[in-house]
Amino acid sequence: MQMTLGEIVDVIRCQLPRQRTGGGKGWLLCQEVAQANFEAISGLVEGGSENVWIELDPDGKQRKYLIQSGDVLFSFRGTGGTLGQVGLYIGQKDDNVVCGQSLCILRPKNVDVIWFYHFMRKKEIRDKILSMASGDRLMTINLSNLRDFLVEMPTDRDILEVYEKHTRILEMHEQMNILRKELIELMQ
Repeated sequence: MQMTLGEIVDVIRCQLPRQRTGGGKGWLLCQEVAQANFEAISGLVEGGSENVWIELDPDGKQRKYLIQSGDVLFSFRGTGGTLGQVGLYIGQKDDNVVCGQSLCILRPKNVDVIWFYHFMRKKEIRDKILSMASGDRLMTINLSNLRDFLVEMPTDRDILEVYEKHTRILEMHEQMNILRKELIELMQ
């Protein structure tokens, strides 16, 4: 069975007012995620790298623009190397984190998050999505076209296979973080 990407995920582009310095009433200090924050091999994202102030409405309706644990991040604008990159946010639930200007959130609503993340990272899927890009040096994928992208829905077996692989990836990611921390301590 096929569904459009827009039927299975909310495509959210963060367009909140932002500034690098200072914030007054109604402004929230956040970390901003860019493609550089995607772990190079696994694409896992634990947080942002730059601080940015964003302006939220008093009713909090714009909180949907804040990245949540389990959100899939997608680079809809970039060059050949950065366009179409996919990350999975595994940071804390209560972090105040927003997407940089070239990323959007693909927030699963009718599909398994882990399966969807691995689906979007498949080379053949990325190639199909990249074929929708336009522009010269800085290319852009129209988010309306992305919402219309057809997705072959997974079977239970597909999901099980992805979970087995993903569990191993998380284990290795944790081991890498431990080794990275030890290396930093040794270098001091």
